[in-house]
Amino acid sequence: MVSMPKPSMTVGVLLLLTTAALGAVVYDVHGPLAADRSVWEWTLAQRSGTATGVAVFLSTVLSPVGTIVLGAVAAMVLWRRDGGVERAAALLSTVVAAAAVAEVFKIAVHRTRPPVAWQLEAHETAGSFPSGHTTGTAALAFGLVAVTAASASAATRVVAACGALAVALAAAASRLYLGMHWITDVTAGILVGAAAALIVPPLVHAVLRHAPLHARS
Repeated sequence: MVSMPKPSMTVGVLLLLTTAALGAVVYDVHGPLAADRSVWEWTLAQRSGTATGVAVFLSTVLSPVGTIVLGAVAAMVLWRRDGGVERAAALLSTVVAAAAVAEVFKIAVHRTRPPVAWQLEAHETAGSFPSGHTTGTAALAFGLVAVTAASASAATRVVAACGALAVALAAAASRLYLGMHWITDVTAGILVGAAAALIVPPLVHAVLRHAPLHARS
């Protein structure tokens, strides 16, 4: 008997389809969209010494490497607390899956980053769509909510999800401010990260619950 997908997984798939549609628009335009230019002009006007320092700090801590390290630490804490690997594996799998999907989009869309003259960090050659920093941060933040608040009250889940969104938006804002991405890039990153958090944990839980007991400890 084939089990029906969970509603969260269906929403996750819809988020991925939305990202793919946005990527198709970006690919077809071959440059920044009107929204990209408008947000960039506003962001440029907000630059200051203090804000730049904050943006650089956030961009460093919430980098792809940073989210892997933070994810590994969080997974270790979950493993030690649970005495099993289920939640730890779900969290790490969420971050890895999001990174893999983001890389596929980067290769497929092959979008050019904002002009180097606008960038306040070292020049990066990887595709701009979606933002890797934002994708990893969103996957880690929403993934933590998925594996720790699943059995909590609806109000608690909403508050936790809002907190995760705030963290993802902080990463997105830092990349926009530093001139490393367009608004559509970081939007796609949040969508991919959230989609991974909605799809991957239920899959990992289903696989491990059917695995031998020694494989879950």
